[in-house]
Amino acid sequence: MKRYALVLLLFLLYGYTYAAERISLSGYIKNETSIRIKDFNNDLTKAKNIVELAGEYKIKDDDLVFFAKVKYWYDAMYDSREEYDSGQHYQGHIQRTDWVRDCYIDYTRNPWFLRLGKQQVAWGQADGIPILDRVNPFDLTEYWLQDFVDMRIPLWMANINYSPKLNSNLQLLIIPDFEQSTAAYPYSPFVFYSTTRFENWRKAQTNVDLNIYYPEKKFENSTFGLQWSDRIGDLNYTLNFLSGYYYSVRNYTIFVSPGNWRVNRSFKRWKMYGTSMNKTFTNPGPLQGITLRGDFAYYDDEPMYWGDPVIASSSGIKRLDNIFWLMGLDKYVVTNWLVSFQYAQYILQNSKPGATTPQKNYFFNPYTYGPQDPLEHIFSLKISTDFMNERLKPELLWSFTDDNQGRLSPKLTYEMKDNLWLTLGIHYFYGNLWDSNGQFRDQSQFYTQVKYTF
Repeated sequence: MKRYALVLLLFLLYGYTYAAERISLSGYIKNETSIRIKDFNNDLTKAKNIVELAGEYKIKDDDLVFFAKVKYWYDAMYDSREEYDSGQHYQGHIQRTDWVRDCYIDYTRNPWFLRLGKQQVAWGQADGIPILDRVNPFDLTEYWLQDFVDMRIPLWMANINYSPKLNSNLQLLIIPDFEQSTAAYPYSPFVFYSTTRFENWRKAQTNVDLNIYYPEKKFENSTFGLQWSDRIGDLNYTLNFLSGYYYSVRNYTIFVSPGNWRVNRSFKRWKMYGTSMNKTFTNPGPLQGITLRGDFAYYDDEPMYWGDPVIASSSGIKRLDNIFWLMGLDKYVVTNWLVSFQYAQYILQNSKPGATTPQKNYFFNPYTYGPQDPLEHIFSLKISTDFMNERLKPELLWSFTDDNQGRLSPKLTYEMKDNLWLTLGIHYFYGNLWDSNGQFRDQSQFYTQVKYTF
């Protein structure tokens, strides 16, 4: 790791020394601190210090450009909390070569655009809900609290684009790289209830033989993506296709003898077909100023757990064809108040509502191993504005479902100087322990962020 960092530093210094007019550097230093509200006096849950540096080098004007972004962080909270000691190695600092966030070369020659290297690709119009945004795996060690640009795990890929006409683009993605989505390690603040239930079960057994099977490194095991984007009048739309291995691992438990089990963890292939749209109404009338946006996805062979959620006993994995769609509405009111509302449905091909002891064949919520609703209604409301010439920015986000579980996140950001920001906020979780947000009802937190950019 140190060797790669030294090579990259030397490259940046070379570019700055011999081609200063072609290179640009930027970055930030950031501290994130959070305290659990339940025990405010003595319950630090994060003391994370982050350094990020990005550099761009124009090899040939804007036609050929090299870009790299590196990031390092260290969470001192794991040094101060004994109950989180076992998670320190995995979540106290950045892992492996994950410090390289982006590293790619851009080549532009109209109507072609080519990006080769480690990168992330964002699809869709949904805000905070990954319906079409499935090209990259996600880092969920802090649940869904981080910005998506920090949550996506960049992959090495070829991103090939062709624009046959104005406002249109055909994108082909070839991704031979594979990384799994990550979740919080046991004994960390945002460990999933499903992980806790599995660990408790494993400790109760005499022996559990755990095996993980990753996709073989063959070209045919690559992920392939295709997107067509175009505009009809003032309506922007995309058509999307993705085929590859599902980034979340699935367990299959095999009984060997009393107290002895074999657990195989593997990744399954799936496909996604989807479309998105975005339209702003500009003509005078009741809809003037409204932006309507939406995502629709059909998940072909999405792997799901099924079994008894009461005791978190999986009977196996089934492949379902599920639908996930969303409509969003954005509008500025009272001059500079932005109101954004979203409604989404996640529809399982086959499931049953609730969980009762006699009936054990239910599909699992992957976050908790609780029963998965056959039809999940998801809502979000965001209200934001600014004061003091955009230096003071309050925001309120409320995301919830129809079964009385959700998250309320107000925050206030103040620009102390041109390159120095202070943020104060709260994440308040509520709901049943078996629900995605409800599992963290004891982890509601007050947080601060201080960010200095350069």
